[in-house]
Amino acid sequence: MAVVSSLVRPPPPATAGHFATRRSRLRRWFRRLLAAALLLGAAGALAQDSDTVTLNFVNADIDAVVKAVGEITGRNFLVDPRVKGTVNIVSARPVAKSLVYPTFLSALRMQGFSAVESDGVVKIVPEAEAKTQAGPVTRGSVGTTGDRIVTQVIPLRHESAAQLVTVLRPLVSPNNTIAAYIPGNAIIVTDYADNVKRIDRIVASLDQAPVGEPTLVTLKNASALDVVALVNRVLTENTGAPGPQVETRERVALVADPRSNSILVRAENPARGARVRQLIEQLDTPTRPGGNVFIVYLKNAEAAQVAETLRGLYREATGG
Repeated sequence: MAVVSSLVRPPPPATAGHFATRRSRLRRWFRRLLAAALLLGAAGALAQDSDTVTLNFVNADIDAVVKAVGEITGRNFLVDPRVKGTVNIVSARPVAKSLVYPTFLSALRMQGFSAVESDGVVKIVPEAEAKTQAGPVTRGSVGTTGDRIVTQVIPLRHESAAQLVTVLRPLVSPNNTIAAYIPGNAIIVTDYADNVKRIDRIVASLDQAPVGEPTLVTLKNASALDVVALVNRVLTENTGAPGPQVETRERVALVADPRSNSILVRAENPARGARVRQLIEQLDTPTRPGGNVFIVYLKNAEAAQVAETLRGLYREATGG
């Protein structure tokens, strides 16, 4: 006991300043220990397997998590001063190292922040500011995935960009944008990569060529005006009264061109359009042999005036 007592020096008298300094040092030491624990907790599994990592961030400061993710992924981060708060990322078992960065981006998005990649640097900014940052711009399919902010230009071939933007606007995140470029008939959308991919697929399914392209049926024997009136009567009887009750795919539009004695046929349903054209061809038959009715198609004169002139000549010749 004497030896032990001789080795122990009595502590110096404590003062208020001494306790304040000691508490300040303990706080700094605790913060450093916490940051080191976060780094070791995130990267500790790398010593066991270089391709996996265990994430354990519970109410962790965003700055500390950014440092840990930078150590794991080798990415360079630039954090906006307005980015503050804590993040919770917990994995029950080791995950692939390639999933660390996408998981981190998803956690940031839940806190109202976004990552914009530019020139080898990942800028962490408030979500409302992400659309004004210099991020990647693509034309065509987006190559990236996840919660990265990207800008895509989607050119249209058939549909109107202004009309599609009205339909697609509710699908874009509130803090991001979608706009129509009228001169080039294109859509410009800035949003998270996964959502931009979804919008691109929707646009591709809507931007289709019209199904019911009009076709021209030229008549050789019958009158186009008479055939159109007859076929329209048949179609009306088969589908019921014309109006909104008739489904769009069942509608057939017939327009007669007297000058060329042709009929323009337009149908949304290709099979129904083919049946109508077949009916027109069946009606375009020559008159029976021995008949005394002939059809003469005029190119320049009016049929009504010529008919009246011929009637006058006929009356003079017959004395009627």
